[in-house]
Amino acid sequence: MTTSLGIYIFIVVAISFIIKGLVGFGDPLIFNPLLSVRMDNKHISPGMLPVSILLNAFIVYKSRDSIHPRRLLPICFWVVLGIVPGTLLLKYSSSWTLKVALGVLIILLGLEMLTRKDEATARPNAVFMAVMSFSSGVTAALFGINLLFLVYLERTTTDRDEFRGSVCLVFLVESVFRLISYLANGIITPFSLQISAISVPAALLGTWLGMQIDKKIDDSLIKKLIVYVFIIGGISTVIRALILHS
Repeated sequence: MTTSLGIYIFIVVAISFIIKGLVGFGDPLIFNPLLSVRMDNKHISPGMLPVSILLNAFIVYKSRDSIHPRRLLPICFWVVLGIVPGTLLLKYSSSWTLKVALGVLIILLGLEMLTRKDEATARPNAVFMAVMSFSSGVTAALFGINLLFLVYLERTTTDRDEFRGSVCLVFLVESVFRLISYLANGIITPFSLQISAISVPAALLGTWLGMQIDKKIDDSLIKKLIVYVFIIGGISTVIRALILHS
């Protein structure tokens, strides 16, 4: 790994985890498109796993009194099940198709967030939960983005603490299983471990900065800015992937 690439990874990850410190999720939607400009996605996802495991374990521990593990078991089951086909796609798909799919996913997530209206807490729906959670597992293995289950979870949790703790517990379970799956398929490489070594301190710094900023900036403004960054990042990733392939 070159010095310039190492510095680039550190800066991108630190900026991405400022978002994590602000809202509790969304970091992969920033670092994936930016890192994919300089390296293959099959190095990015395994390289960021140690960061995900460490930070989510910490948040779960802090929020343990607000979490209801029995409610989350079905979500974790379907997410883990989706990791299996997602890992195979990561191993055998070509780089440019992964980048196009990643860009489209980010755009759709951003549009969904932008157009969604606040709703009252909805009743749990087993079919909707299974579909969103399984799809979330597939995208987690492919892109390191395990967010689709949030569309279901945010409508069924009662308060912010429960939502944040529940999300991070699902992230933690998914990350541990994904690590096992990656090891079994030979996806963890010396290069991905170098990415991990650079990313852990960068993520800690970014998360701390995000928490400090959160104390001084209006939450609604931050969420709007994040949505626009998601959409712009997705469009730029698709365009770049198509240009490189042509």
